[in-house]
Amino acid sequence: MVLRFLHLSDIHFGQEKDGTLITQDFVRDELTKDVKKLAAHRGPASRVIVTGDVAYSGKSDEYDRATAWLEKLTAACGLGDTHVSTIPGNHDCDLSAISNQAKMLQAQFRLKGPDQVRADLHAIYEDGEAANPFLPKLQQYRTFAGGYGCDFESHRRPFWTRYFDLPGGIRLKFIGLTSVQVSDKDDKPGNIILGNVQYTIAEEDNVVNIVLVHHPLDWFIDKDAAQEHLHNNARVIMVGHEHTLNIQKISDAFSGKEWLVIHAGATNPPDKEYSYQYNWLEFSCLEKNKQPHLVVEIFPRTWVQQKVQFDADRTRLGGAGESVKIEIPCPHLQIIAEPQQADVARSATEERASQSVTPTVQVQGRSTMSNDGGFDRLRYFFWRYLDWRQRLQVLVQVDALPETADEPLPQTMERIALEAAARDGAKLFELWQAVMPLIPEEKRGPNPFAPKKS
Repeated sequence: MVLRFLHLSDIHFGQEKDGTLITQDFVRDELTKDVKKLAAHRGPASRVIVTGDVAYSGKSDEYDRATAWLEKLTAACGLGDTHVSTIPGNHDCDLSAISNQAKMLQAQFRLKGPDQVRADLHAIYEDGEAANPFLPKLQQYRTFAGGYGCDFESHRRPFWTRYFDLPGGIRLKFIGLTSVQVSDKDDKPGNIILGNVQYTIAEEDNVVNIVLVHHPLDWFIDKDAAQEHLHNNARVIMVGHEHTLNIQKISDAFSGKEWLVIHAGATNPPDKEYSYQYNWLEFSCLEKNKQPHLVVEIFPRTWVQQKVQFDADRTRLGGAGESVKIEIPCPHLQIIAEPQQADVARSATEERASQSVTPTVQVQGRSTMSNDGGFDRLRYFFWRYLDWRQRLQVLVQVDALPETADEPLPQTMERIALEAAARDGAKLFELWQAVMPLIPEEKRGPNPFAPKKS
């Protein structure tokens, strides 16, 4: 079994000026066609991954356009509308929403060492989300990301996680980090902050950590500590920002570990010096020399102007083939033998029989990362089509708001309420009924949830 992912970055909706809109829309349409061919040849993808800079200036209309295009792209991948995971980039920050207080704090952060920055960031978390001066610039991005279930776990934990299963009991754990807490037009290598809450991750048995972060690690004030943790405990790091597609397998002789850094390139770079690029990725596992390995096959794709279409990046590949396959040893994995075919069939039958009309929704911390289509779709509609007044009206209508909340920011309360409803099947039914009249008619569908029993 292979898990396939489409890896994009730096799409920059909203950058199109001086007559470039026609060209960039054409390129995005051609990318969709290219992805459709890959999915037909290789098999459908599991998810679309975007490592930042969905928008160009963090405005709501840019995310509206992005969402409409992503619906076409996910369909080309053989996926539903909701199968997207994204992290923020510097262009997802609305610079007009940065207060004078935030500007002063960011300037002070950049003059301090990593230890003091870590302490100051912790103090800001302690004041609560409403007082955090770094979050308003990401409000429109977070509304967009909320529709895909990849908003922050909380203001103290500005990241998300999602698991994907491979055969043999192996799990891929994608961790989406936020590199733009301290970010503005003065960003440069070595002056932004990641924070130890994000980079301190553990290596778990039979779990492969795959980290998504918009900026390469050398952009951070705390890069030394971040590199120590992530290079030891993440086997794959996927980045964007620098607009150049690149693939690096790195070995550390001291730790004996290896990791892979995948640069997406830019889907729509703002400068002509960069090409339009993206990656198609395929993950699997194998035993080699009695040791488990993660296998990553990368299909780098680039724009070929002479053909006016995407093709394999043969320059990157050395002129041969359409992909490169990289094996990374993972001693902490133990591939479990698959059951016999009869057991597999019986297990699948039992699983189908155990599914109730109201699907079970898994909630991790405060970030709902369910793989269930019903709730995923409800969440997508909730954030995609309803403005904040309509969202609150719906939550009040179905009595889903918490009686108390220690984070009074409306956006956080909405997410908490939606996740609380996810644990109450009856409220999911009512939410669906309340949301349907507020979305476009062609998007409406029958309620997949069971009504409350009288």
